[in-house]
Amino acid sequence: MATAPHRPRFALVDALRGLAASAVMLYHFLQGDLAPGFERAFGHAALVVAKRGWLGVQIFFVLSGFVIAHSVGDRAITFADALCFALRRQVRLDPSYWVSLAIAILLPWWFLHVGFQGAKPPPLPVVGAHALYLQELLRMPAIQPIYWTLAIEVQFYLVFVLALAALRSVPRAVPWIALATAALSLDAGLHWRLLHGWFMPHWYLFALGASACWATRSGASRVTRTVHAVLVAFVFVQGHRHGRLEPQCGALTAAALTGAGWGGLLERGLDVAPLQFLGRVSYGIYLLHPVAGGQARWHVGIKVNVASPGGALTVVLAGIALTCVLAWILHVAVERPSMRLAARIRWRHGERA
Repeated sequence: MATAPHRPRFALVDALRGLAASAVMLYHFLQGDLAPGFERAFGHAALVVAKRGWLGVQIFFVLSGFVIAHSVGDRAITFADALCFALRRQVRLDPSYWVSLAIAILLPWWFLHVGFQGAKPPPLPVVGAHALYLQELLRMPAIQPIYWTLAIEVQFYLVFVLALAALRSVPRAVPWIALATAALSLDAGLHWRLLHGWFMPHWYLFALGASACWATRSGASRVTRTVHAVLVAFVFVQGHRHGRLEPQCGALTAAALTGAGWGGLLERGLDVAPLQFLGRVSYGIYLLHPVAGGQARWHVGIKVNVASPGGALTVVLAGIALTCVLAWILHVAVERPSMRLAARIRWRHGERA
């Protein structure tokens, strides 16, 4: 029986998670009428970089693959273990998601109550689909623009742990299967158009992260490291060839994790207080920034000239501040208790997840 894996705190992963969430937040804040003022304040190059913030989603997917592979460790898990692991993940993540969903649903009701006629609460079937992460598969309208990624993540977790359980008798085949499925996934992401709401076009990003974990694990074989290097190079080259930033960003993120792992920097890289704070509350930042940004635009934006550099910057900073405060409250009040509850769920054969 495999021993429980060492569970270090990866400061670098936390920091990257915080930076990715912040990038997505800034990207959404600058989609409206704040962009011209922001450009006047910081220049066109800064606006171009900020509008690439959606690539934070790709970074998240790679980090998820890395963290989940590390959490599973080298266990030869059973299907019962896989289901326990999936339950653990959902117990940890669902409450915060449901709180953010409730806020996004209740705000339109409040706006209607105070006389704002433009508000339109989502119908009950849409709410139910979101609560179960099925909105994309059922082609329901999005309550918030970021929720589709959470549905994809849930599919990642389930497919990954079930695949590991199915392959527990042939562990040496896992890196090769990851390489093959990642190549198929990348092709789907670049060319297929009939997989709306399914994980497959994004799977290669998750596979990059998992492969980086296996390649940096103590005692990783030369074959495992070689397969990983081939995968990273293949994804980057194909992204460059097709002019797509998603694969290139994913490959660079995996390469950074790999280099940090081989250089002993995973536990101490970017270990500075502001970035670690962003990492701790990154889930809340990601979940709540659309609501917080909208409130900042509504309450602060009406008092300043958002077309001016100062006005745009004021609204953006107000949105960032409100997001961070709400994310910290969510982390303390909901996320931490959920993590403690999830930690009580054990592998079926008795080892801690």
